This record gives sequence, structure tokens and C-alpha cells, in this order.
Amino acid sequence: MFIVIEGIDGTGKTTLCRFLEERLVREGYDVVITAEPTGGPIGELIRRKGFDPRAEALLFAADRSCHTADINEWLSRGKVVISDRYYVSSLAYQGASHEGMTDWIAMINEPVIREPDVTVVLDIDPEEGLGRISSRGENSRFETVGYLARVRENYLRIARERGYRVMDASRDRNETLDEIMKMIREE
Repeated sequence: MFIVIEGIDGTGKTTLCRFLEERLVREGYDVVITAEPTGGPIGELIRRKGFDPRAEALLFAADRSCHTADINEWLSRGKVVISDRYYVSSLAYQGASHEGMTDWIAMINEPVIREPDVTVVLDIDPEEGLGRISSRGENSRFETVGYLARVRENYLRIARERGYRVMDASRDRNETLDEIMKMIREE
């Protein structure tokens, strides 16, 4: 099973992925946690600043192509794969950054993606999300209230269009985890 946890910065995606892994391992599953951008050479290149928006989108698609190959390999070996972000992040984040590029971003990603079995969008007010991540130090270029509000709108629109489950990230983490486990059992 391929599970993706999406949402703006500060929703608790990474922590929830770890808790989900622990729960699944306790139930006897072999689990791999992964994230985008990856830790591979293209993912590392993405973390550098200063790319033209189209070049950045192409780098994300290239990183995702390699990532999807890894995901397919893990799934073929019977593992449960949990990804902290996947292609919907490109639509939400890059779509908020570069007006009019969303259709093109979707097009360049279409040949390199695998549709997840479960996609959850964690939702939180951008100010609350930024408050949660303020301890990290200097905010990235993606971490401003106005920008994250646009990203959040994109996530909520995409979730409605694709039928993804949206969960309130400000509630108790165990409630969210229980709800995700129920979705996994239904698949």
C-alpha cells in the first residue's frame, strides 16, 4: 500500500508519518518512510535557491520520477510505503508561486507518478502552522502566512476535486492516526 501525507508546513506531516510507521510495524507490516524532495542528488539540487520556476518544476518532476521508481520497487517487495509529500505538493506549492503553471506542472508529472492508495491532506490555519515551525530557525521562502494561505487553498481545492480526505491538523494527533488507520483497513 502506498500512503501519502500532504499539507502545508507546520501541519505535523513528518511526525504523523513516524507515528503511522510505528503503528503499522506493531501490526506486523514492513514499512518504508520516504519524503519529497528526496535525499538523492536531484532532491539535494532542489534545495538550492535561485532556479527559474520552470527549471524548478522540472527538477521536482525528475526527482519524483526517480522516487516513483523506488516506491514501485518497495511496493513490489510487499512493503507499505508512507511518503511525506508527493506530486500534489508540486501542484499546491508551485501553483501558488507561479500563476498559470498548474496545468503544465500536472502534465510534466503525469508520466512519472503513481496514484497513491491513500492520500490525506492535513489542514491547519497558516498562522498556526508557522507558529509550530518557528523553532526551526529562519523560515524558508515557502514559509510566509500569505504564501501558505494560497498553498492551503490549492490543497483544499485539489482534495475536493480528487476526493482526498482532509483532516484537521490542529486536533489530537492520535485521533488523526486512528482515522488514517481506519482508511488503510478499508483499502
